[in-house]
Amino acid sequence: MYTSPHRARQQGFSLVEIMVGLVIGMATVVIMLQMLSNSDATKRRAAGGNDAQMNAALALYTLGREIRASGYGINDQRLLGCDLTYQTSSDAATVTIPLQPTTVLKAGNTLVPAGDANTDVLMVIYSSNAGSADGDKLLANSSAGSYQVSTPSSYNIGDIVVAQNSVRPSPCKLTTDKVVNITGSTLTVDPGVIGMPANSVIYNMGGAPVVSVYAIRNGNLTVCDFTAWDCGKASYTNPVNSNVWVPIASNVVALRAQYGHDLLAGLPGGGIQKVVSQYDQITPDKTTGMSGYSVDCSWARTLAVRVALVARNASYDKNDVTKTNPVWSGSTADAVSSPSNPTALPFDLSSNGDWKKYRYKTLETTVPLRNAIWQGGSQCS
Repeated sequence: MYTSPHRARQQGFSLVEIMVGLVIGMATVVIMLQMLSNSDATKRRAAGGNDAQMNAALALYTLGREIRASGYGINDQRLLGCDLTYQTSSDAATVTIPLQPTTVLKAGNTLVPAGDANTDVLMVIYSSNAGSADGDKLLANSSAGSYQVSTPSSYNIGDIVVAQNSVRPSPCKLTTDKVVNITGSTLTVDPGVIGMPANSVIYNMGGAPVVSVYAIRNGNLTVCDFTAWDCGKASYTNPVNSNVWVPIASNVVALRAQYGHDLLAGLPGGGIQKVVSQYDQITPDKTTGMSGYSVDCSWARTLAVRVALVARNASYDKNDVTKTNPVWSGSTADAVSSPSNPTALPFDLSSNGDWKKYRYKTLETTVPLRNAIWQGGSQCS
């Protein structure tokens, strides 16, 4: 039998070749997984950034719309800044609020519990009445539960009305009445003010006047209906009662607001310039007004509200991705420029220990208080 002198050629891969192939394959898988992870993280950050911007935009639009409407139906000089007392519809609390278009409530105010640390609270008020904001004169002295008015057709059963003397008293304290019947020129109201003299004025607030309070609570923008609930009740905020303080925008972590005031000298022929000269948080005093002006002239000189919101990306990052607090137009004091900003009002997110682990979007706008402006001011100088 013939035997080849050459050894048979080996078939397949050696152990070394197999191990090298496994190492290359594992390295490839690791690289692919790393690329996939990075891509997914990038998409999450992008989507989270879009969500934050959308939340801030919608929240700012809501605030802007409410501020723009504020003051409607309450912009008569006999009403602005008066204390209004009424009973809430849901928790039957007796509350007293200042009758002002938009009020910037700083931390430490006695009307509403403060929001999250280093944030402001806004209250807006406006009437739902489609009629005249000038009021309706009483034809005769008021009696128990009834007002005789000149234009009864402008009222509906269920409307909320406010009676005021023709000359604004000081201090100015008002209450609400509800129209329960209309007969001829006589409104039957509950409870009514006895002894209001003829030529006093009845203001119709409509069937559903709006008193809304906006605050940042637990990292969300919330709203409280002050006609339904006592928004000043501390037990509704600790813990936050979401039936009272209703969340309307998630991950909105900061709100700042300032008035835009016209503190310039009046025009030679009377009236005011209606140009914002200073941004601040000075609310016109309900008795003495502001900077030596009367209450109604102080509000005529309050031309706008400047608002800024900070929204947070919901994605947590293990690294510090935000190094400094967000900034806006009111962050730095500036007493020289026009309009000036004499007091710095910065954002400060440090109350949340992990604040640097998130990304943020900041949006701001300036909203005219058109109803306060339209109330005139021609008598102001």
